[in-house]
Parts: sequence; C-alpha cells; structure tokens
Amino acid sequence: MRRPLPTSLEETAIPARQNLSTMPKPAPAHTEPAIAVLSQVHVCLGAREVLQGLNLSLNQGEIFALLGRNGTGKTTLMRLMTGQLQPTSGEVRVFGGNPGREAAPRRLMSLVPQEIALYPRLTVRENLEIMAGMAGLPKREIPTRVAEAMALVQVEGRQSDLIDHLSGGYKRRANIAAALLTRPRLLLLDEPSVGVDVDARLSLHRALRQLRDDGASILLTTHDLDEARVLADRIGILASGRMTEEGPVGDILRRMFGDRREVVVTLSREPGDTVKSALERLGLAPTANPLEWTSWSAGVEGFGALPAALRRHGIDLHEIRLREPGLEHVLAHVEGTRS
Repeated sequence: MRRPLPTSLEETAIPARQNLSTMPKPAPAHTEPAIAVLSQVHVCLGAREVLQGLNLSLNQGEIFALLGRNGTGKTTLMRLMTGQLQPTSGEVRVFGGNPGREAAPRRLMSLVPQEIALYPRLTVRENLEIMAGMAGLPKREIPTRVAEAMALVQVEGRQSDLIDHLSGGYKRRANIAAALLTRPRLLLLDEPSVGVDVDARLSLHRALRQLRDDGASILLTTHDLDEARVLADRIGILASGRMTEEGPVGDILRRMFGDRREVVVTLSREPGDTVKSALERLGLAPTANPLEWTSWSAGVEGFGALPAALRRHGIDLHEIRLREPGLEHVLAHVEGTRS
C-alpha cells in the first residue's frame, strides 16, 4: 500500500509580481536512464508535418508538463508514447521498448484522457471494479486496488454515487483513479484540471505529487500556466512541431530574460494619439489593455525616473510597477518568434 497523502494543501495562486527566488526548486539531477526517450521524431499526418525532429526525455519520478497552443503536437506526442501512433521517422522508446510494436511498455503506463471515460449510470466503485477486471487484475486483488486508487485521489467518500451525479471535479478524480488501478510507472494526463474547481484542483495536484514521490513518472498537457509553474519539475513548450524550450521553469526564465524585469504602466484613462506618441517615445509599448503599457528594464536605475517623465508629458498615471517574467512571457516570446 502507498503511504497516506499529506494533509496540508499547497498554495497554487500566484501574485502578479513573481519572484524568481520563490520559484519551485529545479528537479534533482537524475542519474538513472530516462524511462522514455523520443529521438528526432517526425510525424506527418497527410500533407501536414505535425512534429518536426522532436527530442524529449522523461525521467523516473518527475512531473513533466507540456505547454503550447492547440495544434502544436501535444496530443500527437501522447499518442506516440502510448503506441497509438507510429512516427514517420525517428525513434520512440518507453521503458526500453517500442510502445507501438510491443505490449510490455504499454502495460507499465496509463493514459487519462481529457474526456471522462466512465459509465455515467454506474457508481464510482462499480466503474473501478469493472475497469480493474478489464485490465486483467486478479479477482482477489481488485478490492485492494480499488480502495487504494480511491484513497489516492480522495474519492472514497463518493464511491456509492453515480458518476452522472458527481461534480466535474469528482468525475475527474474518478477518471484518474481508474488509470491508477494498475499502479502504472508512467501516467499520462491530457488537461487533468479542465473544468474543475479550486478544491478539486488542489486534490489532483496533491495526488500527482504523491505518485511522483512514490517513483511514478507523470507527463501532462495543460493550458494552465499556474498549474505548470507550481506542479511540474520540468516543462516543455511545443511550437510548430518542435520543443522550443525545455527545463525547470526557473532555469528557462533566467536563460530567456536574465535580470530583465517588465515595467508595467497603468494609465488613469485611455490615451489619445498625442499621449500614445509620448508613451512610445519613452520606450513603452501598448498591450491588449488600452490602459496598460509595458517595456523591459535590465535594472531599477531608470525605473525611479519614469513617473516624473510621464508627468512631464502630461500623462495621467494610475500605477507603475516592476513585474518578474513568468511563463506567459515565455509563451509570448516563443510564439512571437515562431509566427
């Protein structure tokens, strides 16, 4: 049996002003061979090249989050690792084998799709018992495995409820519980917290950390940048079929931005053409919010003089602040260079 879950909740909300010193610590160096390796993988679907020379390694006992816009190849990568798809060229090895041709690697992993893959008119327990039987677990082990999976995602209190009667968060927990029945060494999740409330999200994160601490490897896709920042040991950003950035979040931010910080100027009212010209002369650029203008600074030396410069130009200033770079800036940079 796995050890009990920790009872404390980890904070997931991030303030507007992040600090690199508070970013999650880099994942420890792994000396064991990677459990999954994709080498120079190309995938063509019809005339479209979905993945272009992609390289990826996944270590034992880590959480790896895949980020990227829709259509960048995240789902294709998942299908490669589960053996549902073969690469056009390149190599995919999971637990030393080819998951597209060998059953042994597939028996060591579970996939949790974004869609709820449960019987809506059966209870949580009934679903899990059926899934355990379909997975080929010995009949005598099924009660233990079902209880273990429910405890891990904290759904045992709803085990007698029909899936149809559960909230989105509990449906998601039960969906993950079904994938845990075989005690997979590799768990793949497609957008695990879509449509769930904060409490369910915290519970899912806690369960995933527990699995990682017990030695499982986790690969997940997410559009939730906060989720990637607080949960993943490493992230990878897919753009145009390539892994454009990869590593711990803090390392990527330091590599991409160094000591630069974003200067955010918020105006009291929407600027006219004259004010816009003045803001541009001061090195500020508009954002999607007409009241917010930004620039990048390598230090705080010129920051203190900016309010006075704005006032000299007759600009009504509501707020000015320095903001640490975050994953949203990384994605904007990556997508900007790829567009």
